[in-house]
Amino acid sequence: MGALVTAGSRPARVGEETPAALVEALVDLGADFDELLFLCRSGEAELADAAADLEAASAALHARTRETLVDQLAAARLRYGAVVERLRDLRALAARERAGHSLAQLCAEKSSLADLLRVERALTAALVTAADWQSPSFLHSTAPAAGRQNGLIRPFWNDYKRDRHLDAEGYERRYLTAMVDGPSTLRALLTSCGMAAFTTIVAFLLGERRVDRPILFGQGLYHESRLLLERLLPGRTHAVDESDSSALVHAIGELQPSAVFLDSLSNTKSMPLPELPPVIEALSHTDAYLVVDNTCLSVACQPFALARDSVRVIVFESLLKYAQLGLDRTNAGVIVARREDAELLAGYREHLGTNVADVAVHALPHPERSVLERRLARLQRNAALLADRLDGRCGSFARIVYPGLPSHPCYQVARRLRFRGGCLSILLRRSDLRLRRERALVDEAIAEASARGIALLGGSSFGFDTTRIYLTAARAECGEPFVRIAAGTEHRLEIEELADALALAVSRAAA
Repeated sequence: MGALVTAGSRPARVGEETPAALVEALVDLGADFDELLFLCRSGEAELADAAADLEAASAALHARTRETLVDQLAAARLRYGAVVERLRDLRALAARERAGHSLAQLCAEKSSLADLLRVERALTAALVTAADWQSPSFLHSTAPAAGRQNGLIRPFWNDYKRDRHLDAEGYERRYLTAMVDGPSTLRALLTSCGMAAFTTIVAFLLGERRVDRPILFGQGLYHESRLLLERLLPGRTHAVDESDSSALVHAIGELQPSAVFLDSLSNTKSMPLPELPPVIEALSHTDAYLVVDNTCLSVACQPFALARDSVRVIVFESLLKYAQLGLDRTNAGVIVARREDAELLAGYREHLGTNVADVAVHALPHPERSVLERRLARLQRNAALLADRLDGRCGSFARIVYPGLPSHPCYQVARRLRFRGGCLSILLRRSDLRLRRERALVDEAIAEASARGIALLGGSSFGFDTTRIYLTAARAECGEPFVRIAAGTEHRLEIEELADALALAVSRAAA
């Protein structure tokens, strides 16, 4: 008989033939504790900077305001310190543990501390900006109204935060340095969300009359983006299968478009993944823009590292997904463009009111590529494991779509990437009552996970610690509904058991 290992709240027996899975689970937990330590350090740094700013601006603050904030900042820093101490102990325990007796306790503490740090991040953001104003003063007769940024406000420039503000500028510089490969002529612009980034880009192209020829977009373009393009540019948009590189390059040569819109990895049921180098090569002989939604690949895709200086590239990403390290704490997006385009885009961001809120900036973890890449590797491992298991056990009554599966049309492109996505699609083969069956699949999956005592959430979006299942695009005006599994960062034993639960749910829903 093997050792008794607890995965989640349900005991699972691990025999002598599978010690590697237990070791891998413990290594996973150690990495999870490292990530939580990073979030602590990120929060502590925010608080330390805020304390220094308050000290510099102390003469400009009312005494009670200053005292309250100093006390609250100190208390928050103490709380972070206590969490750091506990995380170090847990990380050491995970490194020593090999019998598995403490696995359940380690998982429970990890989940509890992760949830606590979500709350602490929100409190941190509120504390950092508590003394500030959305319309800070640049002159005063008796007392300023600029909070910790007193003396840094310039009239007609950063005296109205809807237009621009110092909080965003600091994050934009860090993001560019940490997350983007490319020339030194790039600039990052934060927005209030990913769709705000997209609408800002479209308004720029329209307002600057850069779209006087056809617009080309991939069939897998995010459904809300596609809907806006078709409504704003009726009769001028053309969809092309981005999974067929030859067809895409041919369409560029034939249509001579003003702009090409692509998702670096599509969020549709078939999840096409365009091969960017030949697209960029085709566009290098034109003045067209290439607009890339990089939300589903994030730092794993670096269009500016591929593009020549002559190619007009604009990249955007929702920072609510992978970049937020599972916090799901605030809406934010980012645009990256070459400086000449970015200057104009900043003007459209101002006039459209799509700038990010100051409190949202401080709710985001500091951008750190190595931390994000390690998280993406875990999400990919879990998504690939789920896809492989479901494909092997449910292939007769469901098609499993994941770019890392050899059956995917873009597999040869995907296999060259460090990250192939953290989501997979489940397409039931029976067409009768398909939408009803897909809704039933979500219910069956949650019920089976509940019966086994393992974590699974029904909910939208992706990039979380806990795997989610969702009927995507159920009410979309364009795009077909499908069931999406967004893999979480569960340790190896948890994701194995979840795969079994999902396979059983698929078989029941498809019956």
